[in-house]
Amino acid sequence: MERVVKCAHCGSDHHCFEEIQDEFSSFMCFQCGFMSDTRFNEEYDSDASKNMAIVMNQMKHFDSKRKVWWYPSVVNMGKLGMIYPEPKSINEETGRVEKWVWKYSKVVPVEEGDTEAAGYTEKLDVENGQEYEGKDFLSAIKEMGITKDLTGEKN
Repeated sequence: MERVVKCAHCGSDHHCFEEIQDEFSSFMCFQCGFMSDTRFNEEYDSDASKNMAIVMNQMKHFDSKRKVWWYPSVVNMGKLGMIYPEPKSINEETGRVEKWVWKYSKVVPVEEGDTEAAGYTEKLDVENGQEYEGKDFLSAIKEMGITKDLTGEKN
């Protein structure tokens, strides 16, 4: 069962969904791009954070109501490209990301003479990725073409 809930990270009460399963619930906010799961408790995080990308640890958010951690999403859709958070400012005292953008990088053909991608025919074009404000994750996934509008047509 799916229902709309208030996002513990950005406060949206229109774009955050809870998917309820038999033994757990997962959460996804399409406004801020953060996600969680009832299994992402403090015990989970103490182990997972050791193997997590630094930026994930710098951006994670604790939901004191549900007692779970929320993390920024990374969407890898193969040939469609990837959406990921890119920090723009980090608090020097806390080491936490204060401002970020969502970056949508497309997959492009490798040009002849590209020595960094030698042996490949395609690469992720991170240098020319499109940027979206931190609370505009929805625009990034629309641009990627993985959402549908209310009429059921692909955006």
